[in-house]
Amino acid sequence: MNEELSQILDMGDESRKAFESRVAKYKAKQARLASGNDEKEEAKKEKWRKYKIVEKKDQTPRVKSFVLEAVASDSSTESDTEDQNADIQHGSHARLRLPNGLLRSYSIVSGNARRFELGVALEEPSRGGSAYLHESASPGDVIEVGRITSDIKSASAASKHVFIVGGIGITAFLSLVEMYHSINYEAVLHYSVRSSETDIPFMERLEALGLGSVVVLYDRSKGQRMDIPSIFKNVGWNSHVYVCGPRRMLDEAVREAKVCGLGEDEVHFEAFSADTTGDPFEAVVVNKGGKVVQVPGEETLLEVLRQHFDDVPSSCEVGNCGTCRVALKEGNVDHRGTALLEQEKKEAMLSCVSRGVGRITIEI
Repeated sequence: MNEELSQILDMGDESRKAFESRVAKYKAKQARLASGNDEKEEAKKEKWRKYKIVEKKDQTPRVKSFVLEAVASDSSTESDTEDQNADIQHGSHARLRLPNGLLRSYSIVSGNARRFELGVALEEPSRGGSAYLHESASPGDVIEVGRITSDIKSASAASKHVFIVGGIGITAFLSLVEMYHSINYEAVLHYSVRSSETDIPFMERLEALGLGSVVVLYDRSKGQRMDIPSIFKNVGWNSHVYVCGPRRMLDEAVREAKVCGLGEDEVHFEAFSADTTGDPFEAVVVNKGGKVVQVPGEETLLEVLRQHFDDVPSSCEVGNCGTCRVALKEGNVDHRGTALLEQEKKEAMLSCVSRGVGRITIEI
């Protein structure tokens, strides 16, 4: 169907290219599956632990929450027990290996490494992960959890914390807002939703923070629109801003942060997804015998590196966390994602989203 849609000239170049990209990605994935380099193979080297779904709850018609609890086994070590009782940094996400073979990362809204809660929105259309959790996963099911990481850098020196959030982006920052509020830091959450009647997950926790004071809602069903330029102009001195939402919200926030002269250490951006396609390029991996890998337009550098090497870690895979960064030794890069500061881009790149231009030299 996507192939047929990509051939409709009246649809315009931009739309047709979107369908062409879907077809190319699908064919590349099928090729990897045929050669044995599927997602299960990629995940073998990561340390995975079994967790049981102990609670599944409807937050809204589109969002469900899941409480996962670590399953003890006879082979568990003392270090495993210590890891599972450890605190989780606010703003963390967990990397899940689902029973259908998919690898996905979801934000943790509360808990510790032994027992934590996720908020998952049903994507439209779903790539398979959210659909599985919403439609097939049930309490009692066991899911494997890999890395639990956070890409939010400490901003405790800031005198005010301003959050700009859209939709399911609330899961990225909810525990952080609650923490700042609990220790009497000044914090305000600007939250845009489709409908205040039906589309607000974790409503009780937001009400506890204070609707209309700490939490400012924008109901699009009532024609209310978040004024991002105005928010940035009024953040005040020594403020830290956190942004998570759809692409259009992120793009506008990036522009306004620059207009207001905010530095990279004063704003944290977090994306739901990322465009990873582009022109083909090749990468020379200097610490792997100078091996040259070819990266097609529909695959990422991360995906290709995993086809050749075992020691290539990742977590969020949308450019937020920086787990997949590799050293850039030579060449030009189309940098994407938010995990690298501007000065870091001269010596590193995010292999999950960024793309080389022509030929680059890297170290993993």
